[in-house]
Amino acid sequence: MGETKRTPITKEQIELIQKQAEGLRYGTLSLVFQDGVLIQIDRNEKMRVQNTDRTKHEK
Repeated sequence: MGETKRTPITKEQIELIQKQAEGLRYGTLSLVFQDGVLIQIDRNEKMRVQNTDRTKHEK
């Protein structure tokens, strides 16, 4: 009994990964595989907050 060949990542999924990566300045994309096939994409985006008036909070 031969095992059917699975495509780990399809062209459509590659396009989805590229779309998720667009505009991502700080963060991660995590790809989750099960049985050698992509089943989930996690996007974790960080937002950097700049405190322009730090001297008020340092005292």
